[in-house]
Amino acid sequence: MNTTVVTATTAANIGITDRARFRDLVAAEWVKIRGQRWPCFLAAFCVLWDAFAAWSSARHVSFPPGAANSFNPLIYPFDDTAWSLLAVLAATFGALSVAGEYSSGLIRSTFVAVPARGRVVAAKALVVAVCAACVGLACSAAALPIAGSELAGKLTGLGPTGPGVPIAVVASALLLVISSLIGMAIGALVRHPAGAVTAAWSALLFVPELLGSGSVNLPAAAEGMPVQLWTAISHTQPQSPQPAPLAPAPVAWLLFAAWPMISVAVTVWVVRRRDV
Repeated sequence: MNTTVVTATTAANIGITDRARFRDLVAAEWVKIRGQRWPCFLAAFCVLWDAFAAWSSARHVSFPPGAANSFNPLIYPFDDTAWSLLAVLAATFGALSVAGEYSSGLIRSTFVAVPARGRVVAAKALVVAVCAACVGLACSAAALPIAGSELAGKLTGLGPTGPGVPIAVVASALLLVISSLIGMAIGALVRHPAGAVTAAWSALLFVPELLGSGSVNLPAAAEGMPVQLWTAISHTQPQSPQPAPLAPAPVAWLLFAAWPMISVAVTVWVVRRRDV
């Protein structure tokens, strides 16, 4: 019987490596998401919901004579309530992408095949972020022409190069990216799908309201939450006699950049520290 011994030098020469290439990890994470139906249904619902919200908010708009110039047209395709729901749905996607693997046991097989947990989390975060960004761009692409057609003859400036439109489109896509990565961190912490989804919705919907309420009275902390930062960057705050305070745009961009880095760092730290 012939026995072949593969040394480290031989393995390197024939292309064998014990570290999976990052692009292979990305491909594997993409296969996990593509192989499920619910992410496709969730993405379709997000686009349809935003299109309906843009149509609903713009269809009955009327202005007094000469007052149209004082209204911001961006508040119709980028409705604050509609995009708040989109943010929590993106967080749901991120939370289930991690917690679902823990509940099914798939995460064990993944870490047996690839012990480098940090690389696995980075690959998953990249796939989740790209998916969320694509959905955000699709939502903007659906909402802008619908709101523009409903507001034709009343308001202008909702074209692709309209004032503030490119920034609002980019900020909206980044909002869903940040929310999905926050959801991943929550999913790694909670590990149970129902609990992770509940925690994600609470973090993005109820925590900002609680921080800004009189019982807690931390308005500065509320201004640093993702949806509030998106409102400050995209200039989509609805007109109100007493508008909620928002962070200055440069500060909002800095915090917007900090949220995904912190979220991924928390996810990596939790996954490395805790047994599956």
